Amino acid sequence: MNGRGLALSAVIVAAVVAGASGYVVLRSARPPVSAAPPVVPEVRQFDLWLHVLEAGETAVRHWVPPVVVVNAGDTVILRLHNGDPEAAHGFVVAALNVVVPPIPPGETATVRFVAQRPGIYHYGCAAAGCAPDHAGQIGQLVVLGGR
Repeated sequence: MNGRGLALSAVIVAAVVAGASGYVVLRSARPPVSAAPPVVPEVRQFDLWLHVLEAGETAVRHWVPPVVVVNAGDTVILRLHNGDPEAAHGFVVAALNVVVPPIPPGETATVRFVAQRPGIYHYGCAAAGCAPDHAGQIGQLVVLGGR
């Protein structure tokens, strides 16, 4: 074999070895650890309490828990408890068109909706003028994306 044939044979052998090595690497590659399985929509139920904390002459009303987290596509069921013994309070997540009329003192109402869009949405009392601290009666509904 002359020098030219030997060089051509070496190039062919190198190409075959490189191709086989690449094939082995690609076959053994795993998806990244951060790759999560798809999220399947679920029905998620929460109890939200409009809690009244009294300190002397002052009463502070707030929603407990202050943050609710769901996934996009989940059906959300909220049981809303009015723990204020003196005033009716409503519930609203305006950006999602979720509105519950005023709930009488000590009563419970239920609302059901599908959380379709990822985002952070504020909720609060829908009964304007219910109490001096009406503006502070808020919380957040966090809708996670990722599907």
